[in-house]
Amino acid sequence: VSFVIEPGQSVALVGDNGAGKSTIINLLCRFYDASAGQILIDGTDIRDIELSSWFRLLGILFQKYVHYHFTIRENIAFQNSTAAVEADLEAAARKSGAHDFIIDLPAGYEQQLGREFENGVELSGGQWQKLAIARAFYNQPPVLILDEPTSAIDAESEYAIFTNLEELYQNKTLILVSHRFSTVRNADIIYVIDQGRIIERGNHDVLLEKNGKYAMMFRAQAKGYQ
Repeated sequence: VSFVIEPGQSVALVGDNGAGKSTIINLLCRFYDASAGQILIDGTDIRDIELSSWFRLLGILFQKYVHYHFTIRENIAFQNSTAAVEADLEAAARKSGAHDFIIDLPAGYEQQLGREFENGVELSGGQWQKLAIARAFYNQPPVLILDEPTSAIDAESEYAIFTNLEELYQNKTLILVSHRFSTVRNADIIYVIDQGRIIERGNHDVLLEKNGKYAMMFRAQAKGYQ
């Protein structure tokens, strides 16, 4: 596997389950190191970069995200909740589609989450995901990595979220793993992973013209919506 992600580029990784997409993400996040080859950040081996410095540049949202049993406000402004700006919190929640259900909660943005607390509430899977995405909108890291981040969210809400993400990340780096082609088709470049190898690369239109693996997967999924 060899490829380059340019600053400000939106990149999508697609492929069958087990193809190696999440392995690439785990290596980029340094959850483990490559046993061969190198990952270079501006020419520097990622293993030579202090982890805390690298993590400060990353925003990461996985399909299996953590449920933080704090208040809504603390969940969104997790890294710096004491200095949270109300307008920024609400803007982030609106972009993720979380604002409407938040204001319906008894305490709104001050609502305690978690049934183990008195007056605490539990959210649905889709609501937790929207809250996690609001956190990404609020923090706006230079590099945002999303690995199946909207699996529990309906198609209409998902479309709105990714429209907002594309607008916000025009000058930042967005890396997306998804099985939903509606969310990856607007990426600057799409890498098709198969059995640990990149077998196709290009934007949506280029890959459809190639009539290879990507085109086959896209048409199979699109057929289900017709």
